[in-house]
Amino acid sequence: MITKTGFAPRTPFLTAIALAAALLAGCGGGAYGGSSAVYGGPGNQPSPNPQTVPLSTMTLKGSAGLVDNANLTVYVFDLDLQSPGQSSCNGTCAQNWPPLIAPAGDLPSPYSAITRQDGRKQLAYNGRPLYAYVGDSASGQTNGDGLNVFGGIWHIARP
Repeated sequence: MITKTGFAPRTPFLTAIALAAALLAGCGGGAYGGSSAVYGGPGNQPSPNPQTVPLSTMTLKGSAGLVDNANLTVYVFDLDLQSPGQSSCNGTCAQNWPPLIAPAGDLPSPYSAITRQDGRKQLAYNGRPLYAYVGDSASGQTNGDGLNVFGGIWHIARP
């Protein structure tokens, strides 16, 4: 039934749907760009919960590997081993292998943060900087594993 104002009477069900739609409209961006709270460009804000590291494990190529909250594979770069506590992937490299930006505050061990050349804090696991790969677009893909580009070999980050 339509009222004189042109709106149907509210029901709890319709109110819940409207609320859910409003909440979903406020979400956006991907795991490595847009409005993501943990990863992406320099304009992003750090995670509001400094004790939470948004990584978990998934079986990747037969053993446990680190994945982000979208189940996208997380990588480490062999060239970073030459300069502990630093990222060797900047500029064009970082466009293809976006660094995982660390949430603000203290991180639970074995996570830490390193300072990148651009001043942002990059998430590290056991001291190794962590990255995503733009060639992975679906859960569980490992397209970056074993690639020898930008001066070193990339590997799935393993716990």
